Amino acid sequence: MIDTLDTRALEIDVTHQRGDFRLETRFEAPASGVTVVFGASGAGKSTLLDLICGNLKPDRGLIRIGERVFVDTNRNVDLTTEQRAVGWVPQDGLLFPHLDVAANLEFGARRARRRLDRPVEIDRRQVIDTLGLGKLLQRWPRTLSGGERQRVALGRALLSNPSLLLLDEPLAALDAPRKAEILALLELIKHQFSIPAIYVTHSLAEVLRLADHLVLLDAGRVAASDRIDSLMGRAHTPLLSMRADTGSLLTLRVSGRDPAGDGWLTTLEDQTVRIPLLPLAVGVTTRAYVPANEVIIATQAPQGLSVRNALRATILCLRDRGDGSVLVELAVGAQRLLAAITPAAVKALALAPEQPVYALVKSVSLDAPAGGRLLEMG
Repeated sequence: MIDTLDTRALEIDVTHQRGDFRLETRFEAPASGVTVVFGASGAGKSTLLDLICGNLKPDRGLIRIGERVFVDTNRNVDLTTEQRAVGWVPQDGLLFPHLDVAANLEFGARRARRRLDRPVEIDRRQVIDTLGLGKLLQRWPRTLSGGERQRVALGRALLSNPSLLLLDEPLAALDAPRKAEILALLELIKHQFSIPAIYVTHSLAEVLRLADHLVLLDAGRVAASDRIDSLMGRAHTPLLSMRADTGSLLTLRVSGRDPAGDGWLTTLEDQTVRIPLLPLAVGVTTRAYVPANEVIIATQAPQGLSVRNALRATILCLRDRGDGSVLVELAVGAQRLLAAITPAAVKALALAPEQPVYALVKSVSLDAPAGGRLLEMG
């Protein structure tokens, strides 16, 4: 939980009735990095963004980013959308059809506000180069592909010099190759422009690629809110632990090349983990997603196996999911690792909390679902 007096925090505490649907949401997150709001269709994610950007007014509540109060119904504060200076990127981009790409970008630039918290303004050329828009400037929106439209929408939002980026499932209408392309650009934007963002999705792959802070939204209410590495890898996390693709997010530091193969050696707490050779560098910290169904539990140190990684771990808890599998939450130092095994295996190995075990992880399983990859953090 973030101190409510922290002026660097994003604080949202709102109630809104929209037809038969009631949104009653409260959470706090850092006013930096990417806060991902994750939930099923109908959970209230888009309604929440409408409240933040000013398209809707809450029946009650407070919306604050840092020291800037967007809404405070107790004090009758309700800034206009223009005053909030948010950059909005919806699912389909919503470009102005009567303006070419250059004019759409210029519209964003004309809305830019000089802000005390960003003494250096967003550079137009940097945005165009980063998003690869140079060859599109004279094109009309109707001639653009879905991925191109989203790149232009991102550029327009960035050029408005926003205090906050709002992204409402921007990959939902794209095919797999275009999703991968825009995801890579979103990662680049995150690191190059350092603009806080709220990103709405129901895709776990997008969560893993982008999230610093994760808000789990269910039927208009927050089921959980915390750093992503604090929510992943837990056997009882709402909305996540019952998914077939549930798993853990490990933080690894590259220590050197693997002399025994074409890969890297990384450090997890005080243990070595072998990962595939990727464009990383010694000393870099990375995040790796490990699916729970790719983790094997052994009660003794393994011998004669092809599995490269055998991590000393301690069982924290077990959860029977009622679908023929049991989630075993393991502690590997201060980090958490999930394993999905059968009830028969639990019984045969006599697994119980506080029991020391070995967690066997294939190097190739250190990956994100839906074609993701290791995520470089810096």
